[in-house]
Amino acid sequence: MPPESKSIYPTPEVLTSVAAATPLAHQMTKHLATPQTGLIHIYTGNGKGKTTAAVGLTVRAHAHGLRVLFVQFLKNGLSGEIGILRQLDHVRVLSGQADMKFTNQMEEDDKIRTRQMHESFFAAAVAAAQAGEIDLLVLDETFGALATGLLDSDEVYTFLVNKPAGLEVVLTGRDPDQRFLALADYVSDVQCVAHPYERGILAREGIDY
Repeated sequence: MPPESKSIYPTPEVLTSVAAATPLAHQMTKHLATPQTGLIHIYTGNGKGKTTAAVGLTVRAHAHGLRVLFVQFLKNGLSGEIGILRQLDHVRVLSGQADMKFTNQMEEDDKIRTRQMHESFFAAAVAAAQAGEIDLLVLDETFGALATGLLDSDEVYTFLVNKPAGLEVVLTGRDPDQRFLALADYVSDVQCVAHPYERGILAREGIDY
């Protein structure tokens, strides 16, 4: 049997300490106390399926007539789901350029360009949300972008605290900060019990991308 995983959801003690930490954290407690028709989802963990779940929710939302903005950070826009999502009415996609490198391969100039692109994506998402143009916002690989300094953590957090009450938001990626977990209504921790990479099987077209 796989080892028992430790819950990543913040304890009451963590919530209390975060709420007392900063003026912005006080806003967080007000956010949690205010009835929201649009909730916050986090899909995290080291297992396969975080983006897959976000794509599935996007398709479900589209089928019910919701307007979706699907934003991908740290990805080159070539994964199979992107082409299909672009064909759906009322689904808008922002994803990286085909020549985007992995972060560990980026030179400083690459990082500057990538951060500028990510900032423009996030600014477009905030503008669409504030204008009431979307019902669901997916921010795929947010926490990877935050961890590598290619997106500003405080800007994302402030947006979530002050987001329109009816906007549903999904964020994916590994190791979210506790303050993001404290805001979330859904937290799914996808753990890797087995993966074919361990047997030397690389990512497969149509299955993994």
